[in-house]
Amino acid sequence: MSSNKSEFLTVLGDRLAQERGRCGHTQKSVADQLDITARTQIKYEIGETAPDAYYLHGLGEIGIDITYVLTGVRGSTPTQQESELIACYRAVDPVLRSSLVQLLSGLSQMAKTGKKKRDLPAGTEARRIRPGRQRKVNAIAADSAAASELTPVVSGYGKE
Repeated sequence: MSSNKSEFLTVLGDRLAQERGRCGHTQKSVADQLDITARTQIKYEIGETAPDAYYLHGLGEIGIDITYVLTGVRGSTPTQQESELIACYRAVDPVLRSSLVQLLSGLSQMAKTGKKKRDLPAGTEARRIRPGRQRKVNAIAADSAAASELTPVVSGYGKE
């Protein structure tokens, strides 16, 4: 049993050091922010001492993924930006929530396929024009086509 605990603490310490580095913290900066000694931080990272719940809570407060540290699985704890997105989502009415989900789903699909706005079919642009402007756009296009038919073509221009 003691070897399992020892192995777990070693793995936990390795993950802690890896996650600390990924977040850009030093051992000293973590120790200072969590009011522990640098030596205690080192002991946690080498697996000599098991961290307590208060320490783990503090890690989460400074941006370290404690779920990863404990389980080895990333992404279970939302980032600050993801938490803000969730809070904004929860603050709006259900109809707007549905629209936000559709918008994000569409953007996600575009990102997956590598499409950009300029890659969308031409019909998409026409639908984006306000209805009152559509007649004006059609009239300009018709005038432009008529003008190109009236423009004389000078053959041999620039030849001597």
